[in-house]
Amino acid sequence: MKSILSLEGLLIGFFLLSAGKAGGEEWKFICQDDEGSWFYDAETAKPLSDSRFRVQTKKMYGPKAVSAAVHKYGGKYGNLDHVLARWEIDCLQRKFKLCSAVFHSRGKAVIEEYDAEPGGGFPPEEIPPDSYLDLLRRKICP
Repeated sequence: MKSILSLEGLLIGFFLLSAGKAGGEEWKFICQDDEGSWFYDAETAKPLSDSRFRVQTKKMYGPKAVSAAVHKYGGKYGNLDHVLARWEIDCLQRKFKLCSAVFHSRGKAVIEEYDAEPGGGFPPEEIPPDSYLDLLRRKICP
């Protein structure tokens, strides 16, 4: 029994010391709102030009947001855990474009995927002031 507790303690300690980095990812906190917590992967924040960046975000859903997703999109979102989204951020024009989004369940299964073709998808939109995308823009733009 002591060896199991020691192993658990070791694993918890390792997890706490390595939190934020897994498989080359370096998740950094953006903000928390009534829907959940937002993070960005600093490893993916790469410039496309002098003023445009591509970056991946992760949103960890809270219970309220999961319930809203089930109500809006159906029961397959009942085990919603997080979404990984790839964005293009235009620092000068303060615009964003969603490039892809993959919704994952608590069991890490893919619930749904969206992937814009190069040059396709939704047109760039204004970044709302004080939104998580505005906070992200402030963190990654020079």
